[in-house]
Amino acid sequence: MVSVPQFHMACLTAIEEFPEPCSYEQAATHPGWVEAMEKEINALQTNNTWEVVDLPPHKKAISCKWVYKTKLKADGSLERLKARLVIRGFTQQYGIDYQEVFSPVVKMTTIRTIMALAVAREWGMYQLDVNNAFLHGGLNEEVYMQMPKGIPNPANKVCRLKKSLYGLKQPSRQWFAKLKDTLLSLGYIQSKNDYSLFLNKTSANITIIVVYVDDTLLTGSDPQEIQHVKSYLNEKFGIKDLGSLHYFLGLEVQ
Repeated sequence: MVSVPQFHMACLTAIEEFPEPCSYEQAATHPGWVEAMEKEINALQTNNTWEVVDLPPHKKAISCKWVYKTKLKADGSLERLKARLVIRGFTQQYGIDYQEVFSPVVKMTTIRTIMALAVAREWGMYQLDVNNAFLHGGLNEEVYMQMPKGIPNPANKVCRLKKSLYGLKQPSRQWFAKLKDTLLSLGYIQSKNDYSLFLNKTSANITIIVVYVDDTLLTGSDPQEIQHVKSYLNEKFGIKDLGSLHYFLGLEVQ
């Protein structure tokens, strides 16, 4: 008989105890998943993601679904149950529900150059992750969504989206536009060679920020400016400060 390491036993136990539901009806029977869905709804409503309205004539409401994920710690124990509301964006029609879906991402050449520069100058490199990044972007198009399961809807209302939601075609574009405007307001300059590269240069110091969707990398010669940017972005969006850079876009950093 082959013995199973304790670490793997902990993982298997957590997975068996908290299986990921395949439907809302299945999740609604478990208090933990119900709490996770309530947290997601509260976050979306606090973010003013939609307003409840009647569906206008000749408009179609896009359906949505719940997606469930069991988050485990490194030792295999349960960290949290995560429920995310996702709109079925594949039913959107180009020119009606969305226009552009393009979002700039930093070039790998830029990443390697900045890492080499930071090593040569002995700068610290730091990584940020934005909480629910896609939900911060506004919408230019008129998009309606069916009421999510779990919210009473006796009057058959729909949700008119005021901000982006996971699953839409345009969230990454809208999020980048929001972040760009925020960095420009702080005095940063967007590079013309790589639109995901932002620079803040004075006579004595330089601060560099690169963006890959919702992952942000900071480095430079001014630790105070780096801390100021972290604090401002946290107030504006809510961020996870991942500390010194260890892993970014498939590159492990020591």
